[in-house]
Amino acid sequence: MKKIAILISFVFVFGQALFGQSDFRDIKTTTETETTIKAYFDSTSHDPIEGIYKTTSGTYYKIAIKKYDDSRYLAIILDAENKKRWKEGTVKAYFEKSATGTIFSIRYLMGDKSPSETTAILEYGTLLTMWLPTGYYGADEKTIYLKMYPSNKTETNTTNKAITVTGSSFFITTNGLLATNAHVVNGAKKIEIKVPNDYGSTTYNAKLILIDNRNDVAIVQIDDASFSELKPLPYGISENADIGEKSFTIGYPLNDIMGTKYKVADGIVSAKTGISDDIRYYQITIPIQPGNSGGPLFNSQGNVIGITSAKLNSKAVGVQVENVNYAIKAAYLSNLINMVPNIDSPAPTNLLSTKELKEQIKILKDYVCLIQVTK
Repeated sequence: MKKIAILISFVFVFGQALFGQSDFRDIKTTTETETTIKAYFDSTSHDPIEGIYKTTSGTYYKIAIKKYDDSRYLAIILDAENKKRWKEGTVKAYFEKSATGTIFSIRYLMGDKSPSETTAILEYGTLLTMWLPTGYYGADEKTIYLKMYPSNKTETNTTNKAITVTGSSFFITTNGLLATNAHVVNGAKKIEIKVPNDYGSTTYNAKLILIDNRNDVAIVQIDDASFSELKPLPYGISENADIGEKSFTIGYPLNDIMGTKYKVADGIVSAKTGISDDIRYYQITIPIQPGNSGGPLFNSQGNVIGITSAKLNSKAVGVQVENVNYAIKAAYLSNLINMVPNIDSPAPTNLLSTKELKEQIKILKDYVCLIQVTK
């Protein structure tokens, strides 16, 4: 009987070596904890897929994805909504890298630990998307895990690791002058502007022309021989806005997570002053996020009335606040434009005043750009 047991053991181990899967997918638990995982990431280089993630919706899971060998990874539970079933250190999924480095074949263990074969895609180095069966007529549901640790700046294979700040900007002349916030470009060693076009965008080098740190306004100029002059601006700068006036912004919020396509948000002007009645700002109900900084605040006629620049931080004031955001008034931009030789602040127009918002956006989006700054 002992010989049979030894023979069975030998066959099992030999099978693992021969097929290369059993020693990987037969792992059910590990001794890993969040502390040991973070120590691993802090002490060694790692692949872009490796890291600590948590679900963005639905059933809560926090997992660590850690390399098993050259092309395979274990997804290990660190925390879960159902702690009795999913204890820390339990394996949640098995990842295998495809020929495309950002797409993975995975075996994902569902809530009842039944396996599901699917795929996962790593986007922007931070979003892990997979499609899992819902149980309803064979339909699949998208599940997204957001990377929480380590930051992209410490990853070895991320193409954006040199870019430390991104924001929004918009043209104020057809020959390549753009406005943005001073805090976006202050201390810049390199500035790049991604100008939208019919095929996506084109990236141009730019340089700082003028900066007004006190009022958080700056002007940059595209400094690239390949740049061609734009069509006439369909908007101008309006230095007046009333409380209750409808407004909207176009920008690039959280582009490393939400993507590099422009985003639109609308609301109203809720006050003509900012924090502590600062007269330089409008208070607005338009939701803004990091990355919106430097974007244009348009009125319902499609003219620029401000530059989106800040939001009220709940932690700073000690109470929960919602939708309290600020834009520097366009008058401070006009003052800076008037300091540039041979340039006048563009006057308000009526070109877009009769168009619906969706039609205005189709035109205005081509003049609002993602700005990337290396400091």
